[in-house]
Amino acid sequence: MDVRLALPLSRTEEALPRLDALGLGAEVYLDPALLEEDGLFQARPPVPLSAHLPFWNLDLLSPDPEVRGLTLRRLLFGLDRAAELGADRAVLHSGIPHGRTPEEALERAEPLAEALGPLVRRARALGVRLLLENTHEPNPEALTPVLEAHGGALGFCFDAAHARVFSRTPDPAPWLALLPEHLHLNDTDGIYDRHWGLGQGVLDHGAWLGPFLDRPLVLEVREGLEASLAFLKRLQGALEGQGALLG
Repeated sequence: MDVRLALPLSRTEEALPRLDALGLGAEVYLDPALLEEDGLFQARPPVPLSAHLPFWNLDLLSPDPEVRGLTLRRLLFGLDRAAELGADRAVLHSGIPHGRTPEEALERAEPLAEALGPLVRRARALGVRLLLENTHEPNPEALTPVLEAHGGALGFCFDAAHARVFSRTPDPAPWLALLPEHLHLNDTDGIYDRHWGLGQGVLDHGAWLGPFLDRPLVLEVREGLEASLAFLKRLQGALEGQGALLG
């Protein structure tokens, strides 16, 4: 399995011995306050690496044109920085505000697909796979036209905790129909985005995660890392055992 630990870029160097000991890659969050710190981007971490682009207060469709322009510039710069680090993938949020109706969310799809064009083109030129993560979308239908508009040049990152806590579609199945190629994994009480270890909350990863174990799995957990890794290994072992019985 390609399992990566989510952590801030500023902590990557100190985390490398632990990542190496556990056989993990990393997904580094590109803190916007540190994007200008050239020293942080001079060394390529020697592990499988993806990047999470900045997202706080950014919205490509903001009604404020200054915010729209700033958002595009920061995301493009984040992509450049991800490439400097040697990241193979970069995840971004759509910027949709919480509480949009399904109709409002769907109305955003076409303009969002257009606004993402420069980012999709930059990512392709850099050789970085760009992935759109579900955040506050009420349902997967809000993302389907955005993904389809880019003809495979934009992938989907699924976060089951976001779906459970922020959307009106808590069941993973409709989101998984978008064929995620990257997954953010953590658990929740179903009310808040807790970032608990796997198996500590209500998400029941064992019921749906199995077919996606061949994709990069990013553990966004604040504690319980070893328990989460053990959970994934048990799930993998159970699936391999079922395969052997069927064979």
